[in-house]
Amino acid sequence: MNLPTSFPPRIEETPVLAQLIQDPAKAVNAIARAKPPELDEYGQLPKLASTFDHVDGLFYFTYAVCIFFFVLILGVLLFSVVKYRRKTFDQPAASNSTHNTPLEVVWTVIPLIIVMIMFAWGFKGCLDMTTVPQAASQNTYKATAAQWNWTFTYPNHPEKSRGEVWLEVNKPVQFLLESEDVLHAFYIPSMRVKRDVIPGRFQTVWFTPTQLGDYHLFCAEYCGDSHSLMYAQVHVVTAEEFAKAPWYTFDDSTPAKAAASGESIYKGQCSACHSVNGVAGAAPSWAGDKGLFKKDGDKVVGRERQVVENGATKTVVADEAYIRESIRMPLAKLVADYATKANMNAFGPDKLSDRELNAVIEYMKTLAK
Repeated sequence: MNLPTSFPPRIEETPVLAQLIQDPAKAVNAIARAKPPELDEYGQLPKLASTFDHVDGLFYFTYAVCIFFFVLILGVLLFSVVKYRRKTFDQPAASNSTHNTPLEVVWTVIPLIIVMIMFAWGFKGCLDMTTVPQAASQNTYKATAAQWNWTFTYPNHPEKSRGEVWLEVNKPVQFLLESEDVLHAFYIPSMRVKRDVIPGRFQTVWFTPTQLGDYHLFCAEYCGDSHSLMYAQVHVVTAEEFAKAPWYTFDDSTPAKAAASGESIYKGQCSACHSVNGVAGAAPSWAGDKGLFKKDGDKVVGRERQVVENGATKTVVADEAYIRESIRMPLAKLVADYATKANMNAFGPDKLSDRELNAVIEYMKTLAK
């Protein structure tokens, strides 16, 4: 098997890399969306894109202290090993001293001072990150985490976006965080922010984006099988671009446009579990021999599949009514192969409108063969 020649792998190489994991479609989708981050001037941290520069200052101060003392201690150790090594079996000890009080005071007081500097530096930074300014509180988004996707609600806009969020540059922003199922974490390395998203409890995080560009948002707490694919993009744009509401591109004026909108919803909300290449993963695939729709001449009809309903196994047709029920009430009829491991969240009208659901179904039909 030929492996990628670069890391991170180039997009054209991802089909080869995808063979190494269970679901190639998920690998291609995740890697295609997750472009390598820009590194800082030292080639280590992602490029700083917020006002929280104290995080980098403390990090590199701690890094420098560790390197300095590592070299110092290792140097003294090697010097002592060479200079004071026993050259003959009966050689007497070089010194009978058991301790040196001034030296012990020095190596106690100096590290204490350094640690207190780190503490004060970190404490001030913590206060800055947890004290939300008024400007940020007036620009509050909502980020909803669920296995395994992110949904964003915008201030003063009724529309939502999935898997992507748009922010205005140099404008402080606050995120109200909630989880619909298990423990997650809201982590944007370039903004230097991370906050656990705890079920049954609202958390908040704020920052001021200072650089135009696209940035990574990860879940940083293990939340299940597809945790590593729980990824979203943060787009920092100008005020003029933000005013155009680029996150709302839904269009169902024609079947083709509805299918395109449904594909966008799939990528942001469904791709972590459902593949579109026939390979089964955390949930049934939408395509292939065990997919949802198939072509019957010029028509697209639902395939038959085995489901478990009220403990009994039966055969049903995966038509539009079945799909709507499965999305709104996923535990009503469980696919037989997944009856013991079903964990899909219900998508009510507040999470997926009827128009959006119809668009998703139109996209499913385009996968029929």
